[in-house]
Formats: sequence, C-alpha cells, structure tokens
Amino acid sequence: MQRTKLASLALAALFAGTPAAASTTVFANNPAPGDAFANPGPTNQGQAVGATGWYYNNVRNNGTVGISTAKPRSGNGSVAFASPSGAAKADIEFLANAVNLGGNFFAAGTLGAFSALSGFGLDWYRDGTSTNPAVQHPVIRVLVDRDGNPLTPGDRFGLVFERAYNALPTLTDQWVTDTVTSATKLWTFGVFGFEADPMGFGSPYIPFGTWQSWLGANFPNAAIVGFSAGVGSGWVGNFTGAVDNVTWTIGGVTSSFNFEVTGGVIPEPATWAMLIAGFGLVGGAMRRRRAALLA
Repeated sequence: MQRTKLASLALAALFAGTPAAASTTVFANNPAPGDAFANPGPTNQGQAVGATGWYYNNVRNNGTVGISTAKPRSGNGSVAFASPSGAAKADIEFLANAVNLGGNFFAAGTLGAFSALSGFGLDWYRDGTSTNPAVQHPVIRVLVDRDGNPLTPGDRFGLVFERAYNALPTLTDQWVTDTVTSATKLWTFGVFGFEADPMGFGSPYIPFGTWQSWLGANFPNAAIVGFSAGVGSGWVGNFTGAVDNVTWTIGGVTSSFNFEVTGGVIPEPATWAMLIAGFGLVGGAMRRRRAALLA
C-alpha cells in the first residue's frame, strides 16, 4: 500500500504543471480514424460532437471537418479540415446551451461577460499542399452577443484572429501555437458587417482592433456565447489543415480542449520519455526506502 502511494505521489509530482494535465479531452464520435463530417449542399449544416458542447458547424459546399487521426497533435488526434474550393466552409464551435435550428447549431446561453475575457488561442496546422493564399490558416473566433441577452440573437458578432493582420508569418507543414492577448489585432463579422465600425470612429476608422477597442463603453452588457475555429468562406483554392488545444480564459478561469480519437492511442515520443522518467523516479524512491529499512 505504501509503495502504491509512493508511486502515485512520484507520478503526480512528475506531471504537475503540465498543460495537457489540465486539458479536457474531446473524443470523436467514431473510433479511429475518427470523424469526417461533410455537407455537399450550400446551406450550413452541423453535427454535435457527443455531449461535449462542441459542434461541427457551418459546413457547406463540400467542406469537411472532424476529429481524426489525420494530423495528430497532443496525442493521436486533432480537428482536421478540408476546404476544396472558395465556396466551401467548415468550423468546429463550442456553443453555450446550443440549439439545432434547421440542421445548424446556435448558442442559446452565455459563457461569461465579454469584459471578463483575458485571452484565447489554439494550435493550428497548414498543409503545404494547400493552394489557397499562403497567408491563410485555420482561424479562431470569439462569438459575442452585444446586449448579453441570448434570446435576442440579432445583435451578435464575432472577432477573428488571423496572423496576416498581426505582421506574423503563416507557416506550413508544422504545428503553430497562437495566443490572442490584449494587444492582438482582430477583425469582425456579424451585426456590424465585415470590418465594421461599431465604436463610431468614422471614416477612416480602425478596422482591426483589440477586443478592448471593440468592447468599449458601448458594450457594457456584452457576453460571450461561444468560440469557433475554422476555415473557408471565400478562400480561393483548396485547403487542408487542422487545429488542436483550443483554450480561453474568462473571469480568471481557463478552459482548454484537446481533441482525440478512441482506439489505437499511441503516446508521442515525448510522452513516453516522461513516463519512463516517472517510472525511474518511482523505482529510485522504492530502492531508497528499502535501503533505509534494512539499515
């Protein structure tokens, strides 16, 4: 019993502070190789990812999205995307109390005050075979209800992060981690139109501002209704890529999500190294305890 307790303490110490340990794992609906939700039609369609609060959403014109083993990140999976043309689109979204309206999902609740947001981000991957403009990559969006009342959804908008508007390069054939901070420039869509001027700056206005500049004094009751990551909608050419480890912090509470597939889970080399090191710590502690007892 003492040995078991000692082993548990050693492994706990080894993995303490590891970001993945605090992450919620979201599994695909299907076992390996996972999901590939597609919609050939022009009307947005979606599908729930179990009962996780995540949804494949806004999928149209042969766009495809799904948690799969195609491009593994922190484990055996990630959310893979394929956009074969400029008309295609596909997202994965976390929506508060989502409801199904005509096959697509919409938030009917809130995650917290917009003013309480202190950061969000994701890992993304752009495959080098993609032919759409080289500056484009899977984006992350925060979805906001202007008056904070989810029952009046006509005033919603989203703020979008893209590297191109922050003087950052778009890399290919490698995973990239992006964190949106108070200094990050974002653009908007929704009730204000695209790249709109909700703060009344006039013309010329600043179309790409931080979320604080979009918040301002005009949105005292604004609430976050969800987060979205996706590709497509006007992208010329085809795109293949993925996202993983989506995270956000609201009111000092951080939520992080790692996307995986059941069946055939194989730890990454780094994970194996950590496990081996952990077993080494446990074995060493046991040997020292045995020597102390025999002394």
